[in-house]
Amino acid sequence: MSLFASAGGQRIKQVRSVLEHVGLYVGLAVYTAAGAKIFQVIEHPNELDILTTYQALLISKREIFLRSVWNESQNSVNYREKIDEYLCDYEEVVEEAIGHGINVVSQDFHINWNYIQSVFFSTTILTTIGYGNIAPVTFLGRLFCIIFAIIGIPFTLSVIADVGQLFATMLSTVWNKYKDKIQPIIDKIKKEKADDDDMGIGGNMYTALAAFVCLILFLSFGAFLFTLWEDWTFFDAFYFCFITMTTIGFGDIVPDIKIGEKTAYMLVCTIYILVGMAFTTTAIELLRRQYAESWKKMQELRAQIQAQLKLADTLRKLGEHADKNNLELDVDIAGDLAALKDNLAKFKKGKMKGLEDIDINELDWVEKNRKVRAVTIFIYETSL
Repeated sequence: MSLFASAGGQRIKQVRSVLEHVGLYVGLAVYTAAGAKIFQVIEHPNELDILTTYQALLISKREIFLRSVWNESQNSVNYREKIDEYLCDYEEVVEEAIGHGINVVSQDFHINWNYIQSVFFSTTILTTIGYGNIAPVTFLGRLFCIIFAIIGIPFTLSVIADVGQLFATMLSTVWNKYKDKIQPIIDKIKKEKADDDDMGIGGNMYTALAAFVCLILFLSFGAFLFTLWEDWTFFDAFYFCFITMTTIGFGDIVPDIKIGEKTAYMLVCTIYILVGMAFTTTAIELLRRQYAESWKKMQELRAQIQAQLKLADTLRKLGEHADKNNLELDVDIAGDLAALKDNLAKFKKGKMKGLEDIDINELDWVEKNRKVRAVTIFIYETSL
């Protein structure tokens, strides 16, 4: 009976865990959809009113300009001054109309605050990207934007963190499944590198490089997808993905979801951005940790070298003292110095720049309370 109860309790925990994850994603989707609808209700009427006003003004000014060209041609006295005046008025209207998104040639316009654009705009708020290609202009729209961001950004960060945990769980599952095949390869690599990298800095570099390569592959995959939908080069698409995933969000290149029915495209963009931000954050954090760990090990390496230099200096002085006083010491000073030379040579073997020219016989050894001058600056050679 207890076995069934234990199995039932485990099943309930699993279902509850799944519901928690699903609840987060559904909650964010509902919050984004509701916010987008509110933005549309607030901003759409104002935008439509502005566009129709400038459209009518553009048409009327164009007619006035054309009519003035014909009428003023009959009066040769002030013809040039009048045409310049009408032309300047028309150019001002054209500039303002273009700024509001009206096509001067066709005298037509496209609504920015349709529902699809509103959803995409809401996504850029929640992810803090903020392209800037579309923004609220009304008082109510800006006020709601502040409230929407204050509540939604922490919510979105929780979802991104949850996605990161799912990534970690997936990696753990894959590792446990293929551990028997991967572990021997890792052990072999560690064995080959053991003599050349006693401090483990090389391993950190490999881990950081692997994370960097995975990030590049993920961005390249997204760039390839965008080249299928947009009239972008691969580099432009890759640039957009990088600017987006790092939340820089210049807004100079944005997806074109204004024209036509692009609900599926908008949905794919939104999912890719959310997943990509979680993946990018994880990769950057891994790079940061590996760099910090490598720097810590470099400091440990510096301390070890200084300690060995001090020891070598003590042995040298002890040997000189024994020679002067004809003393016999039961210490293999020459062997210890040779071992120290081997250790220093191991540290200098291509892993750190700045140690290649050190000669143990030419170093400025410790005298009294002075610190060793041998190695004061390390230049850490890395691919980051």
